[in-house]
Amino acid sequence: MKRLFYTIMTLICLVTTANADIYDDCDNAISANNTDKVKKLSATIQELDQIPVANLIAARLCVSAAVGEPMVYVKKTKSFIPLSEFEARNAQKAVSEAEKAAERIALEKLKSDLMSTIAVVEKRAACVDAKSFKINDELETISRQFEQRNEQLIFDDTHQACTKLYSSDKSAAMLNQTCVEAFQRMGHPNLVFSEAELRAAFIAELSGLVTLRASLKEELMEAKAKLLEAEGVVTEDDFNQQIADDLEAKSCAEFGYQGIYLD
Repeated sequence: MKRLFYTIMTLICLVTTANADIYDDCDNAISANNTDKVKKLSATIQELDQIPVANLIAARLCVSAAVGEPMVYVKKTKSFIPLSEFEARNAQKAVSEAEKAAERIALEKLKSDLMSTIAVVEKRAACVDAKSFKINDELETISRQFEQRNEQLIFDDTHQACTKLYSSDKSAAMLNQTCVEAFQRMGHPNLVFSEAELRAAFIAELSGLVTLRASLKEELMEAKAKLLEAEGVVTEDDFNQQIADDLEAKSCAEFGYQGIYLD
């Protein structure tokens, strides 16, 4: 068993030594201008399964001398190719990488542009929804006002006619269902509403309370802003600026609409 091991090791050493000698032999053949020997040694080198890094330069010189043009060893394919082909491959690879980089940049720009477009479209859609809601609300208000005014005119004229009828024919007026409904809604001709002044006073007081509530709400916001400033969280100017920025961000003015949209 030991003899077999030593035999294998001896063969490996001989092959390594022989491969090492081939590069020196080729170099000597090149120096001696022995073209046939150079070509023979070059063919042997090209058939080798691997070429040590230390011998790559010598191998390239040998093969280049045999072929008659600069050659390059490609480790991946374990073969020699002309330097011109090697440079062409690298140039093509560089062009391909540059094209891929340009495509990536173009794609990123496209994505960025699309995201910006989506943001603008989404904001405009929100503004359109807000504007549509406002218009629908205004249309409903107009419709209600129209119905109320029309109904009021009918009742006013009916009440006036029934009051006139009541003064000339009380029984006819009170037996007329239309007149009864008008009297029920707008008051009997003989009714004296003593609480009218009190009702007007209550309405005036309620209006004052609404105004006061709006004032208190504004005062509360100012107090909160000052509290945040006192706690060092944010200054009053920053607080007001944040509100202004929020209103500006939600403004629909850029689309020709008044007001803001709500999230």
